Amino acid sequence: MKSISIYLSILMSIFIFSACEKEIEFNGKITDPLIVVNSYLNPDSIVSAQISESRFFLKDSITFKNISNAEVAVWVNGDFKEKMSYDEKGIYNGTFKPLIGDTLKLVVNVPGFKEVTSQTVIYYQPVINSIDTTNVWTGMSYQISYSGSSSNGGPTIWKNDTIATVMGHTINYTLKFKDNGNEQNYYRLIVKSTSYYVQTDTVTQVETKSEKDSYFYYFSDVVSGDNTNTDPLSIVGGMYSYNMYGVFSDELFNGKTYSLTFSTNEDVYTYRSEYDYGRKTPDRKKVSIYLQSISKDYYQYAQSRVAAETGDNFFSEQVQIHNNIVGGIGILGSYTASEVYQIDLQ
Repeated sequence: MKSISIYLSILMSIFIFSACEKEIEFNGKITDPLIVVNSYLNPDSIVSAQISESRFFLKDSITFKNISNAEVAVWVNGDFKEKMSYDEKGIYNGTFKPLIGDTLKLVVNVPGFKEVTSQTVIYYQPVINSIDTTNVWTGMSYQISYSGSSSNGGPTIWKNDTIATVMGHTINYTLKFKDNGNEQNYYRLIVKSTSYYVQTDTVTQVETKSEKDSYFYYFSDVVSGDNTNTDPLSIVGGMYSYNMYGVFSDELFNGKTYSLTFSTNEDVYTYRSEYDYGRKTPDRKKVSIYLQSISKDYYQYAQSRVAAETGDNFFSEQVQIHNNIVGGIGILGSYTASEVYQIDLQ
């Protein structure tokens, strides 16, 4: 009886949201545009910010209009530092790199708009004590292609072909680092996998080298907040909510040395010649691991973005994206990256 109720609930949900469509005229107030500021400051890069103009949500355009006549002032630790210059890419740039511990404030003035401000702090660099890895071979499987065809209006004949053998391979990582117990800290884990390829022309014998980056990894550590959703009405956004930005806080390990766990998929595909289409196993692969100290605003912005983009069901309330721009909208955040930790896989 329980399973029948679930199926009926799903059918009712589908019926409610697909039964009819009706155009409704908007009779509300069209809000004036606001200044949008987006900037992530770090001690390894010149200060920069993108300044644009918000758009009304019912407008056809999906792009934001860059503002080219803004006056963007940078203040450091309470003292005026400089005015930023606009470039052809729609970015305002300064001439200096911030220092660890600096408090930076942006003051933006645009003719016809109210002044907007925001500030952030550059935090200390996290130190990775060690990274341990464990290789797990998960067995062999096959990649199957399903296709169907019909001739002269006859029935569709379906067939499946094995196009590749897959050697399952996962690498589990344990990253140890020490948290500063004197303050609340926020972090972001970045894992970049770089695949290197060498192609040799069969006629000229000339080698062509290329590389491809991927930032996907499995972040299942308890601090990630990942959770499997078993709600049968969760039709929108998939059945799994994941921490797509890899951010977390020190709430569970404040002041302690913590062992952070995550993994990457390193499956090896061997394609049949008629299905390879130029696909091949990388000649070499390298994994680069970074741990960033990020500002609280950066953390809250990333968390709210995840919540907004992976809503649990049709009936969940709209999520407010975190904003720390006073008088406008957007985000001024900061991050400081650890030394890169690199692992060669081949």
